[in-house]
Amino acid sequence: MRWVTFLLAIALAQGVYEHDIQAAFAKAKKQKKPLWIMVSATWCGPCKYVEKEVLPDKRFQEALMRDFVPLHVFAASEEESTPGGDSLAMRYQVRAYPTFLYVEPTGELFFRTQGVPMGRGPDSSPVEDMIQNLEAAKKARKELPALRKRYQKGERSVEFLRTYLNLLLEVRLKDELSPLLEEYLKAAGSPRRAWLAEPGQVGQLISLVELDPARAEYALQIADSLRPYLTPQEFEGIYEPIVSIHFSYTMSKEGRGLEATKVVEKARQYIRRHRGAFSQVDRVVLNQLWQMWLSHPDSTRRRLAADLAVEAMYLAWPLEIPDAEERVRIAERFNSVAWAFYRAVEAPDKLWVAVGWTKQALAYKPEAWHIWDTLGALYLKLGCKAEAIQALEKAIQLAKAQDVPEIEYQETEQLLEEARNLPD
Repeated sequence: MRWVTFLLAIALAQGVYEHDIQAAFAKAKKQKKPLWIMVSATWCGPCKYVEKEVLPDKRFQEALMRDFVPLHVFAASEEESTPGGDSLAMRYQVRAYPTFLYVEPTGELFFRTQGVPMGRGPDSSPVEDMIQNLEAAKKARKELPALRKRYQKGERSVEFLRTYLNLLLEVRLKDELSPLLEEYLKAAGSPRRAWLAEPGQVGQLISLVELDPARAEYALQIADSLRPYLTPQEFEGIYEPIVSIHFSYTMSKEGRGLEATKVVEKARQYIRRHRGAFSQVDRVVLNQLWQMWLSHPDSTRRRLAADLAVEAMYLAWPLEIPDAEERVRIAERFNSVAWAFYRAVEAPDKLWVAVGWTKQALAYKPEAWHIWDTLGALYLKLGCKAEAIQALEKAIQLAKAQDVPEIEYQETEQLLEEARNLPD
């Protein structure tokens, strides 16, 4: 039995998720509830993660069933698509999987999200994030009709338009947003009033380009003009994600079909154009490229990715002694890249560079068992038996002392066994 078929059998046994589109809409009309629709594809890894980790969760099911009729369909999956699934995906312009649609029984869409929810904070989780999305959807369903009605009646005050705009950004209704944004900017009269009048409003520039990457150039221009009114931390927090989206959007248009070296050349041109406004643009752009290519099937792109990662990490190296909070962030960043090298890089010279990153991470977080695990894994890959055993034993010792669940360091124990079997 295929993995997806197995999941469907579980879902059907639970009696929670509908899989018949017509039956789900009929049920929604009868119960006078909106529908929650997850559109998956059978080949989609993120979909499988949500289907395995989120959909069976009792807390999520209870929150979902309380206010929605749940419908789970497959599209873009050839003969395994749900009957009517491809038509439904086309109707609601589903272009990424998974996509979550929130729909009235009449078929009117009032909210949507897409992708795997990764949690909104250190204590959050994908399940909690999905539950928060349910709450956001209910808010949109309750508030949008009244705001639309006021807008249609001609209300154009800056405060009203700002409220309406922010809700549309939250619920990601792009088509409705575009004309409203023009009205809002016209009513505000200046970028400063439009984006700084309310605390946190400038952060909506990020939401704007996430929803419509074509507006990234505008957002960068506005951020540049507002720089005198922002702290350096505020400016960087806004500019960095916008640059990231803008670069991806630019490369999707200019870099399509180019060989890897030409893409890198385009990226360096982009860096030169934006370095005057944002000193961290090198790091942001290089990080995007290496993360995209490190596991690429093309060996040239993989080699370039490793070189770009080394360059990006050099740019990220602290020039001054960081404070305690920053040391933790740096340690996790260095460890993350080092682990990516362990998984994807074969060149010994690059693996030794990753060893250096891991040692620096341990200088900042010496009791982090997972960083010792990364160090041991790298030594193992380099064939350094004694060093690998020492680091992996340290990782397991720390994990046990910190009451880490055994399942989390089972792979570490397997690596230790491999290390012990290396030739002397």
